[in-house]
Amino acid sequence: MDSAARILLLACMAGCAGCSSLDPRPDQADMQRRLAADTEERKARLKAKGTLSPQEYDLLAKKMGWTTSPAGGLPPPPTVEELERRVKAAETSKP
Repeated sequence: MDSAARILLLACMAGCAGCSSLDPRPDQADMQRRLAADTEERKARLKAKGTLSPQEYDLLAKKMGWTTSPAGGLPPPPTVEELERRVKAAETSKP
C-alpha cells in the first residue's frame, strides 16, 4: 500500500507541475505576430474595398491628428441686432 500511495502522490505532483508550467498569458512575440496578421488582413480588406470601417477611420484620424472642426474655426458670434431679431421671432412664435 505504501508504494501505491507514493505512486499516487508522484502522479499528483506531476499533474500539478504540468498544469503550472502552462502560462495562459500570451508572450510578447505571440502578440506581435497577431498584430502583424491583423494589420495584413486590414490592409488586404482596405485594398479590396477601398474604404475604412468607421472605427478604423476614427482610430486613424486620432493617430494622424486630424480634426473634425471646420477649417475656419468657430463661427463669429452673433451681433446684437441678430440676437434681438431672434428674440422677437421667438416671442411672436409663442402662443
